[in-house]
Amino acid sequence: MKSKELLHELIHSLTKSEKRYFSVFTSIHKESNNYVKLFNAIHDQKEYDEEALLKQFRNEDFIRQFSVAKNYLMNLVLKSLSNHHQKAKKTIELNSFLTEIEVLYWKGLYKLCHKKINQAKKIAKKYDMTHYLLLINYWDRRIEDYVSSAMINEDVVKETQVYLDDYNQQMQMNFLIKKLQTVTRSTIKSTDQTAQPIQEIFKHELMQLDEDDFDNFFTKVDYLFLKGVGFGLLADQNNEFKYKMRLLELLEENPHQIKENPLRYSSALNNILLYYYFQGYPKEYPEYLSKLNDVELKFHHAKASFYDTKYNLEIGYYLHLRDAEKIRITLDEMEKWYVSLSSAKGIQAKMICEYNMALAYFYLNDTKKCLKWCNSSFALFDMKAKRFRHDLAVSTLMIQLFIYGDLNHFDLALRCMEMIFSIARKNNYGKAEMLIFKTIKEMIRAEKLSPGINKVRELINNEGIAFINLDKDVVVYWIEKNKI
Repeated sequence: MKSKELLHELIHSLTKSEKRYFSVFTSIHKESNNYVKLFNAIHDQKEYDEEALLKQFRNEDFIRQFSVAKNYLMNLVLKSLSNHHQKAKKTIELNSFLTEIEVLYWKGLYKLCHKKINQAKKIAKKYDMTHYLLLINYWDRRIEDYVSSAMINEDVVKETQVYLDDYNQQMQMNFLIKKLQTVTRSTIKSTDQTAQPIQEIFKHELMQLDEDDFDNFFTKVDYLFLKGVGFGLLADQNNEFKYKMRLLELLEENPHQIKENPLRYSSALNNILLYYYFQGYPKEYPEYLSKLNDVELKFHHAKASFYDTKYNLEIGYYLHLRDAEKIRITLDEMEKWYVSLSSAKGIQAKMICEYNMALAYFYLNDTKKCLKWCNSSFALFDMKAKRFRHDLAVSTLMIQLFIYGDLNHFDLALRCMEMIFSIARKNNYGKAEMLIFKTIKEMIRAEKLSPGINKVRELINNEGIAFINLDKDVVVYWIEKNKI
């Protein structure tokens, strides 16, 4: 996106309350009137059109340096947003404190500076924000000579060392999570390929400790997350459940942390619901699914990520129940939300959402919308590397293959099958999955799918939930559509 279009994106991202605040904020400064006119003009444009703006404001003085005017307006909007959301998140509030602390220090107002330091430290300690505590203690050390004759610096230094140790643990945990993500971006299921990297992560000295060995809240969260997901990828269901459930409990024991960062909570709920999904949707599933409706969301980024979890899990559950009405209602909400927020999503999030919409439309026999989302999801897959979320790519191709086969477009179906084999060989798929693919390929070549359905059904039933890379539901729904 070009820099001149970023202002348009920023203005159109504002909520009603943010726009109201901007109006009040700029009314205080009369010199901002011209920029409010420019704000309103850009807000009225569906697509950014600079030529139209230059024409509209040709008689205004600020048009002579239009790039400067746009830059000023952007800074004005950002300053308004900062003020409006100052109390919305503790991190934003602490950043404001740090600005005040530095200004007061350089103005020589050391007692007031010290008061602000203590206020900021109280918040940072409550929320276990180690990186802010380090910055706050930096100013605490600098003002020592101006506020007290006592030697407080030694205590601050000791305190800082504790924060540094905590921060070092957090960074090491963060590094381990990045290593875990290299595995989960390929598959979220246990395979021979996932065992070795997970075992390497578990060998790290921090992973040898117990939860009670950590003082910092976020280090505990990351530790429990690594254990839960890691044991899942090692097919250790007892320990997977133990650590995933404990992570959820820890967060619910600290509701102020959920309010500050709801995405950690939605991630923990997602993990326990995935555990229940692989157990065949036991009776506990709806209880934890409903918890997603009670989370307070304030920011665009949080909403974009949170609703990924909510809608994907709801779609999956309603598909399991075969509740067509709830699937349609959820799909309608999901599509509207997805289109409005798709620019705020990463590639993996897009692939998952688009695949789940395709699967739901496949179940509902809406071929047009199903193929639309199949094509969009598969376009995000790198067929050259054939690694990143290859399980989603293969399952998407299976949906397309079945649609083309049912429509007697066997040439297109065979093309999908060849791509499936290419991805499967690259990623060393298991015998059961390869046998499914081989059976379906023979049916396509014979241009007769119905005679082989019973054989495919038998293969699926024999494997239970043991499939690693292929989404079993794709095949199950196709079999249900073609009952003989």
